[in-house]
Amino acid sequence: MAGLFRYPMNIKNAWKPAVAPAARIDVVRVGLGATLGLALAMLLVFEGNHIGFASGLGLFAPLGASAVLLFAVHTSPLAQPWSCVVGNTVSALWACWVVSCVPLEWAPAAAVGGAIMLMQLTRSLHPPGGAVAMLWALEAQAGVVHGWTYALWPIGAMTLCLVLVAMLYHRLWGKTYPLQPHEPARPSTAQHLPAMDLSTADLQALLARFDQGNNLTAQELGQLVLAAEEQAIARRFGSVSCGQVMSSALWTCSPQDSLATVAANFQQHPIKSLPVVDAQGHLLGVVARSALLDWTWNQRTNPQTRRRDRVWRLWGKKPVHGTVCAADLMQDAPLHVDAQTPVSQLLETLTHHAVPFVAVLQAGKLVGLITRTDVMRLLLH
Repeated sequence: MAGLFRYPMNIKNAWKPAVAPAARIDVVRVGLGATLGLALAMLLVFEGNHIGFASGLGLFAPLGASAVLLFAVHTSPLAQPWSCVVGNTVSALWACWVVSCVPLEWAPAAAVGGAIMLMQLTRSLHPPGGAVAMLWALEAQAGVVHGWTYALWPIGAMTLCLVLVAMLYHRLWGKTYPLQPHEPARPSTAQHLPAMDLSTADLQALLARFDQGNNLTAQELGQLVLAAEEQAIARRFGSVSCGQVMSSALWTCSPQDSLATVAANFQQHPIKSLPVVDAQGHLLGVVARSALLDWTWNQRTNPQTRRRDRVWRLWGKKPVHGTVCAADLMQDAPLHVDAQTPVSQLLETLTHHAVPFVAVLQAGKLVGLITRTDVMRLLLH
């Protein structure tokens, strides 16, 4: 029996409101929108019947339930145009078939159950569609029989009318409807950690775990996760500047330093790159340990260089390779930031790009370096 009750039953919590509190402006906006949408639908029915071009057009009770979804929870997948129009229409068509083939005393149950299945198959789940099917069956029990065209006119037509009003109304308020599923363009300073990305299968598994498959798509959940991730990173690291994280102990060289001096720096310090600065401390570039090794290897394997070295040794002198200095092996600095730059802005760059370090500048002068080790230390503490 224990397996039947996976979650503890709490009667007190079960009766707490599950809907988030609405802002006052949203209360007014939603109520005004529903009123306006149904009023325009009523006006269309009245004027259409008055001039004779809309024979048979009329309101039906479940349209009020559609108005709740369209104006109060317009971001829900259940309130999108396809779900509204197709959901109500296929439910009505199914109910029309049920009342003609099933005993009327069983028609309401069969109409609603079949309508739900049909809406799921057509990916048009819309709760008022169940009410449409129920109403059709109840009216048949009361002796009111509709033809199949009633599902299109007025049910489909009036639902479409209400959807069009909702689209215009939300746009006037600066809201997005219908829901746009594509991922918005991310700013260049997005604080996103690709290592934390979830696959579509992961997102679908989360939706199934929390039974939210009818409320969110995997892509929408991914957008929420990304937004929450960026917000968490901004809150955690937004107040930490690069100047607070950087290593102030610098080993640098000047452009005129010989390769022997550069090699000595690499030998004495556990570094892979050596910043090159001028006399005023401005960053000019970087000399990588690999660049020095490549140059040394090329010198030893170059036939012309080897012949020249043999000539110098015959004369009893040390081989001379010209005035090669740090400037000859220098490359552009991979990345630099200001000391006041938030660390959160570096996370994506350091994840995507294999840079040896990030140079930290203050008034244009090199004051420190940030490596992956520095960022890891910050994350751990």
